[in-house]
Amino acid sequence: MSQTIVSFAVTDAVKDGQTQSISTTVALAVGVLAIFFWLTVRQPLLAIIAVGPTFLVLISVLGTMALLDIPYTIVTSIITALSIGIGVDYTIHVIHRYREEYGRRRDPEQAAVRTLATTGSALLGSALTTGLGIGVLIASPLLASQQFAITAAITILYSLIFSILVVPPAMTIWGAYQNVRLRSNLQRMAEDLDSEIEAVYQRRNPSLPPGNGMR
Repeated sequence: MSQTIVSFAVTDAVKDGQTQSISTTVALAVGVLAIFFWLTVRQPLLAIIAVGPTFLVLISVLGTMALLDIPYTIVTSIITALSIGIGVDYTIHVIHRYREEYGRRRDPEQAAVRTLATTGSALLGSALTTGLGIGVLIASPLLASQQFAITAAITILYSLIFSILVVPPAMTIWGAYQNVRLRSNLQRMAEDLDSEIEAVYQRRNPSLPPGNGMR
């Protein structure tokens, strides 16, 4: 009896530790990706777009587990932690593809369409093969293996769904913001150039009233 109690206590302690480590892992992922995006494209805020969908994946996976009566055990808690790596991997692919498409035409909406048509289909194939590979464990006689396979499959599914449904719209907003910044910078440069030209006219023609140099 005492051994059973100790076993349950150890199991609960391990599950609690894994649950707490999820928040730490998410924070580390944001930090690492912020540094990565800053070093590569000088856009550290892209880390939020990359990691943000992970929260939706975790919530959806845990909710689906509750609906399917899959207990939150040591085995299933592992896959919820792995969902961070799986989900971020998909979102990074979408983000990089979007930036490539956006850089060609600077059209936010068209870049999203092209991203979904190319990387979206590639991610679909990757998710299907990975899901089927892990899904083989559903035929295992061990209940823990079956639960792990089901949890892994729904994790991959939700990671694919949210990377496709959340990241392209978020990147479209990012692209529109980049266009606004570009137009603002160009307008400021034009105003500075007008001011410089006006100053040159004034130096050469001091008798002219201000503003005549630009007419």
